[in-house]
Amino acid sequence: MDGVRPTRASTLLALAAAGLLAVLLMAPAGHARPAAPRTVVTFTVDDGSVSQTVGARILSKYRMRGTFYVSSGAIGTPGYLSMDDLRAIAAAGHEIGGHTVNHPDLATVSIQEARREICQDRANLTALGLRPTSFAYPFGSFTPAAQQAVRDCGYNSARVTGSIRTAHGCANCAPAESIPPADPMLVRGTDMVTPSWTLEELQRVVLDAEASGGGWVPLVLHQICDFCGPLAVNPVVLDEFAFWLSARASRGTVVRTVDEVVGGGARPLVAAPPPEAREGLVNASLEEPGPRGWVTSSWGRNTPRWTRTEDAHTGRWAQRLDMTAYTDGDAKLMSRFDLGEVAPTARPDNTYTLGAWYKSTAPVQLAVHRRDRAGIWRYWTTSPWFAPAGEWTNATWTTPPAPPDTTGLSFGLALAAPGSLTTDDYHLRENPAWHRTGICERVPWGLLIRWFC
Repeated sequence: MDGVRPTRASTLLALAAAGLLAVLLMAPAGHARPAAPRTVVTFTVDDGSVSQTVGARILSKYRMRGTFYVSSGAIGTPGYLSMDDLRAIAAAGHEIGGHTVNHPDLATVSIQEARREICQDRANLTALGLRPTSFAYPFGSFTPAAQQAVRDCGYNSARVTGSIRTAHGCANCAPAESIPPADPMLVRGTDMVTPSWTLEELQRVVLDAEASGGGWVPLVLHQICDFCGPLAVNPVVLDEFAFWLSARASRGTVVRTVDEVVGGGARPLVAAPPPEAREGLVNASLEEPGPRGWVTSSWGRNTPRWTRTEDAHTGRWAQRLDMTAYTDGDAKLMSRFDLGEVAPTARPDNTYTLGAWYKSTAPVQLAVHRRDRAGIWRYWTTSPWFAPAGEWTNATWTTPPAPPDTTGLSFGLALAAPGSLTTDDYHLRENPAWHRTGICERVPWGLLIRWFC
């Protein structure tokens, strides 16, 4: 070879060989260096149901990490993650993101209420020692104003649903989100995974992304259990999918959290707007459609059916509940849990006289919840039982003094047996503490003296 001038091609081949040798020498013994990631899969898990501890363990088994979007108002309530659960998931390296305090549809509330829900949730999670930088819109529902609120509250990203092509929806959508996303406040995710999804369909979402040149695939999960709910994925299917996915790193497909994909670091906390002062009930006579300001609520094993009826106490409309099957728990119409748009203001130490007109075929009772300073709603108390009534009857009862950190109140008339209940004309009266103590204050008022109690 002496005297032979190397060609450009031979030089490039030599350099390439040398570079390959260097890579092989730096790689750990017995391990091939994987290709650079082209496709990123993210397990995004919404709502914080207790079954998600199973999902976290499955992902950890394959050295994968997910993003768990948690509504702080549900932490520690029946069916949801406890504080110990949440801390264990975070300690295992999984990301905890925000999902509002009370899981409202952000497209249906005022922008001030949306800001309260988003900012207060982030503050609550931070106060628990967590690092929320990613957000998911409840129900995948949003408006441009809600997008801006997420940004203003200090999040780096916000995920939506139904925006990536799958076998179950959005046939005309792209097979993957871009990296980085075109709009971090509108990160595209799959439609919600349900029990009908097969292992092959989960795999196909990833394969389609790979075939299109790669990108980001945020999968949208909720419960991880065997047919325990309408948005559940079977743990066996999830395990098999994670196992299959773990072998695709050599093909340039990896699993990352939302925070790892988007980046940006933890931004400063932003204070939530204060609750609006709301005296009295919204739509107390249930005349407005919806009915506006009220929500149906149930727990336990029962089958409630709600209808709007013209069998009203006053006005035109009332609400009827038929309990067609019952094992335990109850069902009721409650004033809406929120952070100040609808829920009436309540104050520590004051008592509240609550009531509703009703007809029923079984005993009923008033169930009362209260909101604390963190915006979290908690069960408070219940009234004695009221007897069945074939004619319109006023169920009324006065609560004990409200606990020290109370800021809001919600109540409803509950049915806890097979039968029917029709309600109308809800009412509430606040009884200030000075009514009970008789304590008043003597205050100068111009040239006069006035007593304030």
